[in-house]
Amino acid sequence: MLTLPLEANAPQVVINPLLYNNNKWYLLLSILILAGVHFLGVYVQYQLPAVPAAGDALLTWISLGFTVFMITNTLSFYHPGKGQFFMVLLVPLVLAYVWQQSTQWVLLSSIESEAYGAFLERSAFYRLSVSYLVLTGTFLFSLIWYRLGEREDIQRRRDETDKLAKEAELFKLRQQLQPHFLFNSLNSINALIGSKPMQARNMVQQLSSFLRGTLKREDQKLISLGEELEYLGLYLEIEQVRFGNRLSVKIEIPEAHLSYKLPPLILQPLLENAIKFGLYGTLDKAVISLESKIEGGKLLLALQNPVDEDVAESEGTGFGLKSVRRRLQLLYGQTGLLQTSQTKDLFEVRISIPMAHD
Repeated sequence: MLTLPLEANAPQVVINPLLYNNNKWYLLLSILILAGVHFLGVYVQYQLPAVPAAGDALLTWISLGFTVFMITNTLSFYHPGKGQFFMVLLVPLVLAYVWQQSTQWVLLSSIESEAYGAFLERSAFYRLSVSYLVLTGTFLFSLIWYRLGEREDIQRRRDETDKLAKEAELFKLRQQLQPHFLFNSLNSINALIGSKPMQARNMVQQLSSFLRGTLKREDQKLISLGEELEYLGLYLEIEQVRFGNRLSVKIEIPEAHLSYKLPPLILQPLLENAIKFGLYGTLDKAVISLESKIEGGKLLLALQNPVDEDVAESEGTGFGLKSVRRRLQLLYGQTGLLQTSQTKDLFEVRISIPMAHD
């Protein structure tokens, strides 16, 4: 087993570090280089014949390389606990001894030479020491590799969980806004059916177009300010039927700002809140204004509505404002992107959108 497959488009966890990218070729190259150095040392220093020296070098390092591979592969399935790290010292020693004895038996069986046998006996401690150091280093390297891999995997799963939770909360916030507005519209339609059936019919059609646009934007993370204003126009047509000439909305958005990106359906709950506190409970005409400007690398949108302290309480923080504030915090990872202020007769909502445009 080389890799552990995850969901589509997710990174894969590499099981054996020696099989990661080009590491296997580095292992083979290292074996050949070490075998070459070993051959030269035996052939020149101890003046053994070329064939026994080559056989000794190849068998020694190929078998040791295979042992290294088996250790890394085994540790991909089993990791010593925190209280078992003595195994890092003990297990390599046992494996080094088994390797040294088995290779010595194979070499003596394959190469019949008294001189070579004597050389093998003299070099036994050296072989054991080198193999122990190599295998201990392999143990340490593998454990560190897998520990880091586990931490990365835990962090990745934690990030995925946080992302799913954030998306679920954003979806919930968007879904909660729809019934909030829908109930108000249905109540208005119900009131118009008896007295003004044509207006009621027109409002039903406008409401249908508005909700269809909501569904289309459900999966979009960002849309242009121009698209958001078009969608806002559908909402205003519905509200215009409800309030008639009492509702006047003044939008002053420079054309240069229309390409900047912002979350979809972010202005509608703000405008709904402005209409609620500007028109509910009074028969006076209300002028609501929406303006934009660029400041400090952000798109600033300011929405103002009149407020009558005798009719509405001064706090003006309904579900719509709380929802927008939370959505901005989740999407941009910043707090304070929505601010409110109120004077004696004017309530203002300001939102800051980090700039992104086509």
